[in-house]
Amino acid sequence: MKLITAIAVLIMLILAVPPALGDMTDYQRGVANGLKIGLFMGEYHGRGQYVMETAGQFNTYLENYNQFLWASFANNQTLINEFMLSPIAVGLQSSSTGVLKPDASGRVLGYPADSYFTWIGAVPGTTPQNPGNALPGV
Repeated sequence: MKLITAIAVLIMLILAVPPALGDMTDYQRGVANGLKIGLFMGEYHGRGQYVMETAGQFNTYLENYNQFLWASFANNQTLINEFMLSPIAVGLQSSSTGVLKPDASGRVLGYPADSYFTWIGAVPGTTPQNPGNALPGV
């Protein structure tokens, strides 16, 4: 029992002491910043395909992102073209849960609304009782 207590105290001390080599180099800070920005924009781009409010937020952040690209890669047009993103058309209608709503003809992405909702296991404006019953990745 004393050994477990000693190990627990030792672990807490190790976690409490900041690492001596914790400073990042300029290169590591640049990579970390790029990953943070890229993952942030990727998340909003992914959600923005289905949720209108998120598409608007993505389009708002897009100008800052593109300015960041120009500031970082001003002399490399190939990299700018590779990472440049386009705004998302805000024509999709969805509920706050991200489930698309039917258009005027009663279809969602070209499928009858009933078939679409059965396929993904959700109904607009509701939360599935068991999200595991929906198709994976939807």
